[in-house]
Amino acid sequence: MTTESPTLEEPHLTVRPRPSAFFLRRGFLRSFGPVLGLAIAGLVTLLLSGNLLVPFEPTLELAGKMGSKADFFADAQVQELLMRHHIRVHVTRTGSRDTAIHDLDKYDFAFLSGEPAAGLVRTARADKLGGTIRQPFTSPIVLATYRPYAEALLRKGIASAPPGTDEPLYYTLDTEKLVQAMKAGATWNSLGIDGVNNSNLVLAQTSNVCDSNSGATYLALIAYLENGRQVPLADPAPAGEPAGPATLRNAHELANRVKPLLNRQGFASADLSESYWNLAEGDKPIVVIYEHQYLEQQLRIKAATGRQDPDHVLLYPKDNILTKPQFVPLRPEAERLGELITFDPELQRRAMELGFGVATPAGSNKSGRLYAFLAEQGLPTPQQADNDSTTPLPANPVLEEMIKTVGDCP
Repeated sequence: MTTESPTLEEPHLTVRPRPSAFFLRRGFLRSFGPVLGLAIAGLVTLLLSGNLLVPFEPTLELAGKMGSKADFFADAQVQELLMRHHIRVHVTRTGSRDTAIHDLDKYDFAFLSGEPAAGLVRTARADKLGGTIRQPFTSPIVLATYRPYAEALLRKGIASAPPGTDEPLYYTLDTEKLVQAMKAGATWNSLGIDGVNNSNLVLAQTSNVCDSNSGATYLALIAYLENGRQVPLADPAPAGEPAGPATLRNAHELANRVKPLLNRQGFASADLSESYWNLAEGDKPIVVIYEHQYLEQQLRIKAATGRQDPDHVLLYPKDNILTKPQFVPLRPEAERLGELITFDPELQRRAMELGFGVATPAGSNKSGRLYAFLAEQGLPTPQQADNDSTTPLPANPVLEEMIKTVGDCP
């Protein structure tokens, strides 16, 4: 008997193709292909432009000390624009003169509101500057008031208004006539204000002359008028005697003559712009501020309501003093910031939105761009836009002597 072994079938091995990677499957490509293509195109663009690593660049932290120009760096849009350049600014706010006469070693830059304070810094740190001193903005000294007070000055011939304007925002102030009224002890009631009862003396409130550029600039203006429209000078050397260090006796005497006109205001406030917009009219009828602090608020109000605020108005001194803010880099790291705020188009645009004149063209006293921008926003242009005459400031030693005398400060 033959025993047959059962026939065993050969096992079948089915070889399946390796599945495609998920990102190559038809469904995935149909859904996400366009997005993937855009991402790849963006990556190529970044590679070609050299900006692939921009998001990973370290942020440059800069510390600055300044007065009213801190308004610029406190703005959220300015902060965002600077962060695009990987710069973050930390501000210590104090008056410009206070900034200049105290230690700056822990700061990367100082931003002074005018030439006198900047001159103090340049003199003290001539061998320690970290780059180019720049003048990115302009903003003249103005006297801010309210319509009833401006109209009272108008009726007395102390102020004038553009012809054919029912409710002007800007008046021209005859500063010499204002000083005469102050010397005569005039009160607001004596000027005859419609609908207002205010027995306070006619005067302008300023920030502390010991600390602020605006206070010191107003002092220089009053001293100029008191000195017969002559810039105060150091004493001339006596005839026949050898030249020596300049004496300042004349500046000291002149400062004592104008001291009562400034000290009648009592305690000087730190932030007059804020109180001007937020407190009652009779508290401080006239305050000395910068033009940008007024224009910024009017631009905000116009954007929010569609109309300007007719109750807050400006007095532009006929004897104009244009302040020139100075950006002073104290370390090389701050040089880039100075370049940006001076030349970057987006930062210049934002500066105008904050009321600053941008210093273009180079060397110009007034910024035509700012006033054109105001017109674009539907705000009137100050008549003083075409007035480039300025009252010269005294030399720093003379001004410092007058500041110390009027303010009883070190």
